[in-house]
Amino acid sequence: MEKIKYVIENIVYRIKLYFHYVVAYYYILRNRNKVRKKITNGEVLNCIFIIQYIPSWGKLEPVYLKMKNDSRFNPIILCVPLNIQNHILMDDKGNDTYDYFIDNGYEAINALNSDGSWYDLHKLNPDYVFHSRPYNSYLPECYTSYNIVKYSLICNILYGMCITNNLIPVTINRGYFCDVYCYFAFDKYEIDYFKRLFFLGCKLGIKTSLPYGSTSLEQILVNKVEKKKNEFTKTILWTPRWSTDKKIGGSNFFNYKDILLKFAKEHPNIKLILRPHPLMLNNFIETGEMTKDEVEAFKEYCRTENNLILDEEKEYNQTFWNSDILITDVSSIVPEYFITKHPIIYCHSNINYQYTNFARDMIHSCYEVYNESELITSLSKLIFDKDEKEQLRIQCIDSYFNNLENNSGNIVDFLAAKSA
Repeated sequence: MEKIKYVIENIVYRIKLYFHYVVAYYYILRNRNKVRKKITNGEVLNCIFIIQYIPSWGKLEPVYLKMKNDSRFNPIILCVPLNIQNHILMDDKGNDTYDYFIDNGYEAINALNSDGSWYDLHKLNPDYVFHSRPYNSYLPECYTSYNIVKYSLICNILYGMCITNNLIPVTINRGYFCDVYCYFAFDKYEIDYFKRLFFLGCKLGIKTSLPYGSTSLEQILVNKVEKKKNEFTKTILWTPRWSTDKKIGGSNFFNYKDILLKFAKEHPNIKLILRPHPLMLNNFIETGEMTKDEVEAFKEYCRTENNLILDEEKEYNQTFWNSDILITDVSSIVPEYFITKHPIIYCHSNINYQYTNFARDMIHSCYEVYNESELITSLSKLIFDKDEKEQLRIQCIDSYFNNLENNSGNIVDFLAAKSA
């Protein structure tokens, strides 16, 4: 009976999936014809950036800024609160995303109306829509891909580059990307994966993928800042992954927390900045790996230590350029930090990740560690001795990251072309 049940569920799933494909492809074709007609008539194109996950704004901002200075486009930022799960707003604390954009001088629309309802996106007559991350369950129903595809073309620049084959099905997931018209990928590997996943749609020219997705790296380089002088000899940035779950995780937070705090304590001239993933501490509470009291005690400890910072700021560009060394788990921010040319200590986990070609070479030019001893040895060498892999990193950057200047411009020109 269990086998029969499994077969039936699998058949039902596939029927629903193929039905989703057919419906999405119909809408994409209809929306594309509408956009092409506007382009032919010389009408301004409305591009909506639905922003909820602020750390991914750096990937979309270059496109937004290009459109702001382009008479062919009317770009609009629509801000959605972060704390949404299964389409439900989890608190009534307002709209943190909107507050961030207004505080930083952007023009933006608050997606959360004063009466608790959601702003009607139809009012903006969108031609293109970008989401800040490709997960429908974290969005209100009205802003999910399967609702927006009914009246607008959806484009995507992934919030983080895929560096492992293991995680690419999570980020480029069927549920969201089925509704995506154009995916701006980082490299040929991501393009090939997208085209395999949606073979028929790409073969028929309904969907497409283009290699202009390095906007986050473009943004890092454009916004390079001069390092601020401070009283510390070196500044260490630590970015542990948010989950220890073997399917999506690999976090070394618990493996290295005590040893790194001890190292900071013993070296008061070294500053340690802990920048966890925004979901990490709350996730550990939900999984029972930490209690609320333990999390608060940890935060309080960070506040009281002179050379220890818990960085929970939304933006991280300045932190990257003002640090000297990164300690990290598997993460999409590795390529973003890598192009600063600062050394990286890459912490392997007990998960057998299958790295993409460029990621394999990139990680090889980092300082790879598997335990506390190797971590402290590598850290001490970089602080007190020399950076032995500097030239190897530069060679890797020249090989894989030498075409970052105008990805955003290429995206804007493609979306404005009659063949788009």
